[in-house]
Amino acid sequence: MNSNDLMFQKTTDATIEPRIYKHSWKVLIVDDEPSVHDITVLALDGFEFEGRNIHFLHAFNSDDAIKHLQDNPDIALALVDVVMESEHAGLDLVDTIRNKLNNDILRIVLRTGQPGQAPERAVIKKYDINDYKEKTELTSQKLYSVVYTSMRSYRDIAALEANRKGLVRVITASTEIYKLQKLSEMVQGVLEQIVCCTVLRQRHRLC
Repeated sequence: MNSNDLMFQKTTDATIEPRIYKHSWKVLIVDDEPSVHDITVLALDGFEFEGRNIHFLHAFNSDDAIKHLQDNPDIALALVDVVMESEHAGLDLVDTIRNKLNNDILRIVLRTGQPGQAPERAVIKKYDINDYKEKTELTSQKLYSVVYTSMRSYRDIAALEANRKGLVRVITASTEIYKLQKLSEMVQGVLEQIVCCTVLRQRHRLC
């Protein structure tokens, strides 16, 4: 039994092409093994959450992943391999996402085929990830569950963030309106002073 058989309960030799749907949830697969991309797409075939399918984005190294993330700020979930171009490439990518791209909404699930190189407890404590899985334990059903719960979490956090931004806009607008009101009052006061001074000058001339 090979690693792909262990990773998922059903496999295929056929290459799975990503399907694009309107208003789909975006999932980024970051792994240097093409077979992992194919199997992931296969395992999540037919996946829906709140009536929306998945649109898969594929990255085979950290640089590709960063480019996708910069071009698609609405990616909901990233499935990231730990060992790629380096032993800790996936961990470095997580650090970049959280601390350089300042993306706190994206759900990140780390996957590893070599758990000894990045022990789960140490990784979870040090890195801002949402789950950590060994590839051998990710059956098709378990992967489905991980993605489903990640989508639910992303939906809720995105809604909170949208509400926060909306509140900031309301506060900013209120402040600007207040400033305009104050400016209007100041202009009115200046005009009143000008009129008053003009009247006094006229009276002085008459005297």
